[in-house]
Amino acid sequence: MPNLDINEIVGFEVESTAEWRRGKAEQFPNDSRNLKAADELDRLAREIGDLEGSEIHRQIDELHSLLEEVINTSFLEDLSESVSSELRSVGFHTAYDGAKFLKWYRDNFEALLRKHINRGDSGIAAPDLTKQIENNPAVKAAKQQYEEARAKAYAEARKRL
Repeated sequence: MPNLDINEIVGFEVESTAEWRRGKAEQFPNDSRNLKAADELDRLAREIGDLEGSEIHRQIDELHSLLEEVINTSFLEDLSESVSSELRSVGFHTAYDGAKFLKWYRDNFEALLRKHINRGDSGIAAPDLTKQIENNPAVKAAKQQYEEARAKAYAEARKRL
C-alpha cells in the first residue's frame, strides 16, 4: 500500500487549480472558459481520488520514496512548476482523465528526476540499481525457477552416480 495518499501527492493541487480558475472567472466574467476549466479540473480531481491505491498510484509513490532522504528544493520547484503549468492548460489546451493525468505526472516526475540525477550537483543520488533489480518480481520469479531447475538437475545427477 502506498505511503502517500494520492490527493497529498497531486489531487489537492488539482483542486487548488480549479479554485484559481474560479477566481479567474470572477476576474474575467465574459470568458466562460475559466468556469468550464474549473469544472473539468473538479472532475479530474475526483477521478484522481478514485485511483487511490491503484498501480499508477503505487508507481508514483515509489518515485516519491526515492526522495525521502533528500530534500532538493530545485527538484521540487521544477516538479511543482511543471505540474502547475500542465494544470493551468486543462480546459484550454489539454484534457485528461484521472489515469491519463497520473501517467503524465509519473512520466514527468521520472524525466525531471533523471535530469537532476544526471546534473550531479543536485544532491539526488542515483538509485541502487542492484537493489531495484533484486526486488523486481520477474527477477525473483526467474531466480526461483533457476533454483528449482538446478535442484532437479542436481538430484538427477546424483541418481546416476
